[in-house]
Amino acid sequence: KDTRSPRPPPPPVVPPALRAEFDKLLTNLDQAHKRKSLLEAHSQWSSLQSQGLLQHVPSHEFASLNVLLSTFTPTLLSSNMAPDPARERVRVKALQDVQDLAVILAAQAGITTHLVQLMELSLREGRVEEILETWKKFEGLIPPQPSGSDGEVQNHMEVTARRQLSRPVLQAYAAQQDYRSAITAILRRRCYLPSKIPDITKSPANPADLFLQVVGAVIKIIRNGATRDVLEGFTRGNNPKFAAYFYETLLTVGQSSDNPWVLIAKDRPTNLDEMDWSTRPLFHMGEPAFSMFVAEFSRCNRVDLAQRVADDMAQLGFTVPDLIMNILLDGYAKTRDFAAAGRIYAQLSEGGKTPDLFAHTTLINALFQQGAVDDAMELFRKAEKLFGGEGKDSLHVTTYNAVVHGLLINGQAAEAEAMVDFMLKSPSGPKPDTITYNTLLRHYARKSDAANFVRILQNLASSGLEPDVYTYTTIVDTLLQSNRPDAVMRMLDVMEKAKIPANTATYTAIIDCLIRRKGEKNVRAALQLVNKMEADGIPANEVTFTSLLAGVSRDDDLPAM
Repeated sequence: KDTRSPRPPPPPVVPPALRAEFDKLLTNLDQAHKRKSLLEAHSQWSSLQSQGLLQHVPSHEFASLNVLLSTFTPTLLSSNMAPDPARERVRVKALQDVQDLAVILAAQAGITTHLVQLMELSLREGRVEEILETWKKFEGLIPPQPSGSDGEVQNHMEVTARRQLSRPVLQAYAAQQDYRSAITAILRRRCYLPSKIPDITKSPANPADLFLQVVGAVIKIIRNGATRDVLEGFTRGNNPKFAAYFYETLLTVGQSSDNPWVLIAKDRPTNLDEMDWSTRPLFHMGEPAFSMFVAEFSRCNRVDLAQRVADDMAQLGFTVPDLIMNILLDGYAKTRDFAAAGRIYAQLSEGGKTPDLFAHTTLINALFQQGAVDDAMELFRKAEKLFGGEGKDSLHVTTYNAVVHGLLINGQAAEAEAMVDFMLKSPSGPKPDTITYNTLLRHYARKSDAANFVRILQNLASSGLEPDVYTYTTIVDTLLQSNRPDAVMRMLDVMEKAKIPANTATYTAIIDCLIRRKGEKNVRAALQLVNKMEADGIPANEVTFTSLLAGVSRDDDLPAM
């Protein structure tokens, strides 16, 4: 199979009425190229352009133009010219002529080297408007090309030229912080983005890189619908500033009158021509998209940004769903803005509506956090009536755990344990889970109450529930903080008294807890447990040794052991 690039098609036939003029211009153009006369070449090329004859010029003339520009461009790009006013005027005129010819060469022949260099010079000298004006000239000179059914440019030369020019163009828009125009410039012909768009998961080196990150992500989403992946990339590391730019950009583009790409609406219209990319929305910004932004901002503890999204929804005519209101309620509770949490709960109750169990549980937790124990218990009793009992949505154990935790942090351990007893004895309600017991364990560990700590461990073991990583973490923290040399043996004694089985899984979980805490003391304790396993005939498995070796290799502060 012949894999060579096909030869370019011959230029179209010149209309008979223009043939004589065209031949004359080509003859003059040949002479200008041979004499390396920039002024004459500019005059002849301009005449060809003004008479609509550029598409008839044979390819060898563009090759000669490329050689001519290669003679002048390096000199004009040099900053070593003497600061003489007369010389500067000549330089400015020559620079404009070279730029005009470079536009022709890029649009008609796909050779962009000179135009990119000139655009970058304009960037360095702060002439941003000049770059954007040059881009408009380039677009105006591109010959008409067939496109695919989805609007993708089929001409490889045009795609390559646009891709190479789009980076300085985007940098020019970055200087103006004009996101909408940048996105429109790229999407107008659906060409590819610049090849060097910065990684969206890395901090930008400068404002221009940040701009390119956002524009690149928005276009990726508009084209591919990969919204969640891109958004999670922005918010990775709990840094929501990229996501905020991203959100504002989508909102700005969606509200623009000349935008066919982002649709802000509750429902996507069903009467659109899906094959016509110029009129159909490529990204539908409806309730799911808004909800996703609210969730991500809240996850980053930026409930202020999440609230702004909800406010924008209301202003745009959306009904803010209970899901988003619950996310806001949870966000305000976690950031200890209890007044705002109460306001959201009140909004959920407007019009005689009943907030769901999640909202009740979240507000119960918030009330306990601010010490309003009576109010929290009153709301819990209300939730019992609303969601408990036969034929109703059953109260979830999470709500009871919130009450147990709230009572403990307010110094009411007896009442917390009474709540656990009630759960155990209730014929229809939820039973305590591992989280319930872990909450009690953590409380008694902080109080250094060894007797109650062991008692709760025994209750956990006798309940038939499996201890989890948090359980073992609590045991490790409690006994190692004493700095006793026999801490490991005491740990095993406590587990034996609590009737927690000493098997491979148990030992491995504790070893992993120790290793993750790093430090020589914890590593030695983990090794002591391995020796204990061997002495008691308890086989260590691959998980045990993998955890041990991986942890030791990650701890750079360990001395030679």
